[in-house]
Amino acid sequence: MKRSFPYLAVIGILLVILVITAATLWMSAGARNATDQAVSTVSTFYLEELAGRRSQVVSRFFESQAEQMQRAVDLMDDRVLSSQDALRQYIGNVESLYGLGLFAVVDEDNVVYTKQTTYMGGSRYEFLSGDQAGKMTITTSSVYGAGKQICQAVPIHDRTFLGKKLKTCFIEIKMEDIVSLLAFDTEDNGTHFSLYYRNGVNLTGLDFGPVGKKSNLIQEMRTYLTGDQWTVLSGQFTNEEAGEVHFMHSGNKQILYYSPIPDADWMFTVLIPENLIYDKIAGIKDQTILRSTIQILVTLLSLLTFFFLFALQQRRKSTALLEQQRTIAVRDSLTGVGNKYAYSQKEAAVNAGLQSGSASPFALVVCDLNGLKKVNDTKGHDEGDRLIRDASHLICSLYDHSPVYRIGGDEFAVFLQGADYDRREEIFEELNRKTDENNCSGGPVIAAGMADYEPGDMQLQDTFRRADKLMYERKNQLKQLKTEPVSSEL
Repeated sequence: MKRSFPYLAVIGILLVILVITAATLWMSAGARNATDQAVSTVSTFYLEELAGRRSQVVSRFFESQAEQMQRAVDLMDDRVLSSQDALRQYIGNVESLYGLGLFAVVDEDNVVYTKQTTYMGGSRYEFLSGDQAGKMTITTSSVYGAGKQICQAVPIHDRTFLGKKLKTCFIEIKMEDIVSLLAFDTEDNGTHFSLYYRNGVNLTGLDFGPVGKKSNLIQEMRTYLTGDQWTVLSGQFTNEEAGEVHFMHSGNKQILYYSPIPDADWMFTVLIPENLIYDKIAGIKDQTILRSTIQILVTLLSLLTFFFLFALQQRRKSTALLEQQRTIAVRDSLTGVGNKYAYSQKEAAVNAGLQSGSASPFALVVCDLNGLKKVNDTKGHDEGDRLIRDASHLICSLYDHSPVYRIGGDEFAVFLQGADYDRREEIFEELNRKTDENNCSGGPVIAAGMADYEPGDMQLQDTFRRADKLMYERKNQLKQLKTEPVSSEL
């Protein structure tokens, strides 16, 4: 019995080694298959995230432009609509105030009014020939043989001019401005992106790898796809549905992913070599196999410790990265105050409190920086940025207990709470006093309007409108006091 014990121990050890070896080989084979599947899954996830984020950026841009146009329409009064000169002057002020390109209004006969001229726009703008049905439209047009311009239009209600109903207003946006929102660093690795119409026509003129710049994407893909694949692709383009196809080009596997841009008749497309993603992820396979082999030589405790420390480190990195991304996402890069997205989050939270009846008393200050366009035009955008930062610093120095947001190029909003709310009249008078001094001696001239929350306000926008109206009254008062724009040199 004693002699058999060593043999039994050896047999037992050999069995354990055999089981561990078999398990390791089985895990290695499973790791290879799982990694291959992961490559395909991560490829799709990566492209969905890439296209989805770009689409959201463009959508938010159009939403912001539409809000500015709607605000300009809301401020049209009888004085603005009394004559062509008054309307043109107002249009010029809107372009300057909101940083828009060409801004125009259109009456029921498709007569287009801009700050400089009046013309018939029915044949020039496709969207004027149809019925907007109370919705925003985004189309393209070629202006006098130049490159494509994007026309974003919103309907106008209850406004008449010279006896004609005004039916819409629109702005023209340069195509390169939209392309810049979509751009990402391809590192010359064979990755391409572009915008296409639903019919497959290239909207941007950007090079798109094997498809080229001017070829029709849908028609060109007939060369690379099977009949069933091509039918799916063309159907998804027509119906504005996201999708992807895999095909071979010059001996290399390619992935074509496409996703619709909300509110526009466009598809954002990305073309990327499949091996690019595979090479980045394939290292996971080797690491997994190596760990499985090491299981034969190390103890279970070592493996558990390794994986625990690795997971803890990754979690800390992920938490730090997420916190950093959250901070960047809600901060204006120029001034450091909250950006328009942060303001929309605050607005949603306040509106929820108003609906539930749990909101505390608050006030809103809307600020607008005078003279920014003059500084940009005469001294350059660096000086203009400096003027914006100076204005932000002045506002923040006075309202140091309340969140400040930059909600437009030269427009700020302050949500008064706590000590700032209790001293709101005193602080507001100080802001106006400093502005009056700057209007005479130099420094940022800030037209501001303040409004308290009233029981009848159903949402934050109701308070904002009152503050915004008072801001414009203050802006007109400052213009009467001094006609020359304020210099940014302090």
